[in-house]
Amino acid sequence: MAMTTSNNITLLSNVKPFKTTWKVEVKVLHSWTHHSNYSGGDSLEFILAYKTGVKIHCTCKRLFLARVKRLQVGEWRFHENFSFTPTTGKYRPTSHKFKLSITGNSNVNSSLKNDDDFLTLTPFQAIINGSVDSKFLIDVIGQATDIGDIEVVPVLGKDKKNLELTLTDTCDQHIACSLWGRFAEQVFSAYKVGKSANFLCLLRFAKINVYKGQIQITNAFEASTMVINPHGYDVHNYQRVMPTNELALSNDNRGVVKPKGNKRQIDKWSLYPERSVLDIIMATEVEDLED
Repeated sequence: MAMTTSNNITLLSNVKPFKTTWKVEVKVLHSWTHHSNYSGGDSLEFILAYKTGVKIHCTCKRLFLARVKRLQVGEWRFHENFSFTPTTGKYRPTSHKFKLSITGNSNVNSSLKNDDDFLTLTPFQAIINGSVDSKFLIDVIGQATDIGDIEVVPVLGKDKKNLELTLTDTCDQHIACSLWGRFAEQVFSAYKVGKSANFLCLLRFAKINVYKGQIQITNAFEASTMVINPHGYDVHNYQRVMPTNELALSNDNRGVVKPKGNKRQIDKWSLYPERSVLDIIMATEVEDLED
């Protein structure tokens, strides 16, 4: 039997799929819109956390959006009546075995306040040696070094902005980082506006990629979040381990450029979410109907 509190609130780690009448107390860490060709249309996605630090992915179809108006990022909420299904596939926002789905009977009510962001930083060494399961999205922080130019890359008729850089931790471990869209602009703007390469990047819900044999970190579409110089972390702790690292400096002439010559090809597949066979079949059927 699942453990509950005195107010009949079930610990998030103990919720099971055999019923839909659970009541949990969670904090909303992040939300984004997921675009889909399914008949149900787009959905609203959330990352929720319990006070013990357990995190879970929550999804809400367009039909039930009115049920989640109170699920606001940074706020604590009581959440009652929802379905619980196993998680599968790559790039899962949390390591929880299940995900929570909003139903027509779901209720969301106000709860206590707590400033804990439930940050779970992944050590660089664990990423480098392959001990981290790449199916799950991770949190990483590091000093932005080797900052490149923003490249405008044509993909399927649309221009996509990409920025290559390196993240360095306090142990002088280095990991390549490839950022797309607004994430690329955010980091590049931090350098240009601040006129300094000495700043930290906290990338939450990021994915681990392997490109040409090199491990790299990249934003997982709109599921990720980026914070420059997050509160509680001192960039000087990162600078001490590389006081003469000239590569940490970017020149002042960096800007938005078109890739030229024999620069490496961007891994265009990392731009898009992976789809199942069912996704492809349904997308094809929609196109046939439109024709």
